[in-house]
Amino acid sequence: MKLNKNPNLSTDSEKEVIIQKQINQLQKEISDWASKESNQPEEKKRILLRTNTETNSIYHTIVEKTEAKAVESKLKFISLTSQKLKRLSELEPNETTFQKQTFMLKKVLVYLDILYHISKRLFVISKSNLFGKQVELQSEVDSLIHEVDRIASQAEFNDMRLFAGDFAKDSRVASLWMIHQSKGELSRVWIATMTSKSLGLTTVEGNYLTLSNANLFQKNIEEAINRINEERQRIQSVLD
Repeated sequence: MKLNKNPNLSTDSEKEVIIQKQINQLQKEISDWASKESNQPEEKKRILLRTNTETNSIYHTIVEKTEAKAVESKLKFISLTSQKLKRLSELEPNETTFQKQTFMLKKVLVYLDILYHISKRLFVISKSNLFGKQVELQSEVDSLIHEVDRIASQAEFNDMRLFAGDFAKDSRVASLWMIHQSKGELSRVWIATMTSKSLGLTTVEGNYLTLSNANLFQKNIEEAINRINEERQRIQSVLD
């Protein structure tokens, strides 16, 4: 995928513009497909979306019409992530050491913000009237939990994975140190693991939470929201 040269955009911004165009086109295709009457109720659609310009960053799935809303929900959050990253790349300088470390933490905050909104949507689903809609809503739950793990696997800065646990407090893989710009002090910064498993959205056996156990579902979602909020506040305090 070739990036068009635009002197007014950074390379990161150009990447997000490409992703946005793909998402807009795909959203229209899904909407048209889902609303079109068909004599084949089991008709399926192949979804292919490059969520990053890296070769392995492709979202690929086959969906039925009953899953269209779930895919649209996922695409909404992919689109929101792309918009926020584009804006960050355009507004935040990323050249000096101090600028790079600030940019990285603000990028972490972008992803945390998306995870927060996904969790809030999951909480709304848990409060929905499930009568006659449980299959459709569970499909959306599965899609959004998958999106949490997609973010955890692709959120990176300079090829460093941010949410996979490498920089967590108990990590033995790597450590992250930053220099305070005004004080000149060196301090360690932790970034918590933000996978669906660490947030309690996946069971010990590796299965996604289900709406069949509403109380457990709501409890785990509330805990995930609180944990994400705490991490947002902690990262923001490093920037303040």
